[in-house]
Amino acid sequence: MSPSGAPRGRLLFAGRTVPLGRRLIARDATRFAITSVGVGMTVVLMLFLLALYQGARSEANGWVGSREVDAWVVQRSTTNFIKASSILPVSTAEALLGPEVKEATPILRLISLLQAPEDTITAIVIGLEVHSDAGRPEVVAGSASPGPGEIVLDRALAARLGLGVEDSLTIEQRPFRVTGLSRGTNSVLTQFAFVSLEDARALLGLDLVVSFVLVRGIEGTSESRLLERLRERVPEADVLSQSTFSANNMEESRGGLIPLLLTVAILGGVVAVIVLTLLLYGSVLERREDYALLRAMGASSATLRRVVLGQAAAAVVGGLIVGPLAYLAAVPVVATLAPAVPVALSPLPVAAVAVGAFVIGGIGSLLPLRRVQRIDPGEVFRA
Repeated sequence: MSPSGAPRGRLLFAGRTVPLGRRLIARDATRFAITSVGVGMTVVLMLFLLALYQGARSEANGWVGSREVDAWVVQRSTTNFIKASSILPVSTAEALLGPEVKEATPILRLISLLQAPEDTITAIVIGLEVHSDAGRPEVVAGSASPGPGEIVLDRALAARLGLGVEDSLTIEQRPFRVTGLSRGTNSVLTQFAFVSLEDARALLGLDLVVSFVLVRGIEGTSESRLLERLRERVPEADVLSQSTFSANNMEESRGGLIPLLLTVAILGGVVAVIVLTLLLYGSVLERREDYALLRAMGASSATLRRVVLGQAAAAVVGGLIVGPLAYLAAVPVVATLAPAVPVALSPLPVAAVAVGAFVIGGIGSLLPLRRVQRIDPGEVFRA
């Protein structure tokens, strides 16, 4: 017993007057630095996965989701824009007109090979009614309304082709001049380009078909009433509300992406757990005489747990410093090397990654904690 009557060792450890965890880290700073970098690389990986997911959400469905229309008229059984075909008679748009309809705008979607001096890339080419803004993309440069022989390119597609506004390319041996660069038109696997409806029909070689019809209702008409009237006028086609069609398109766009990102994230987390476990377990084995001495001096199991957990938390904090800095440095490089990969990151996913890093730290501490609890005070007398 101590003079104050407290159990031996409690005065020394309960107040934490000796920074045991920091001293153990300082004695093997190189190992700690390597572990922090390892955790940091896992943080970078998770940040990039979340940034890719967020970027894909905003870009892949950006054009479809931002259409200021009430309904999409599509071929029977077509549910989305990206992964389904749709062919309608050119007369469909006229058949849809009625008292509830303000505008019925046809568009034509093609998959074509775009040829530029630097590269040749397959993209989705969309033919627009130049007199309607229903299909016009949002542009970051130039014009959103392509005239005859003109084309608006997704900005990532333009970067891949090495083109800018006023440059030229060919589609099916037809020359086109780039008049605008758009955003929200990158579905990751492919990008969009926009030409006039007449040019799209010339590329397709057919004048009597369209792919979709975008419908706007008269103000004050309820969505249910509008959809009902449209279905009555074109019973051979399907009519979907803008919200339904956009949701379907988003689901198709991210359907194959989420399992891939989740798999990579799990593998990255496993690697981080292994790295952290090796550091802490190796530290416990190499310093077991120190831990045994602490035991002999009266340190409780809770004190030793705090020492191990403190080292794990310090490694995680180090990783949370290294990771975001590395991410910020890598984003411009990724944008240059892979312009088709959209990345966007908001504060909430960053907070989620931080929480995940501490969870990884906790899991990585389990085996070392078990080992330190089994250290016998008598090991202090090992040679």
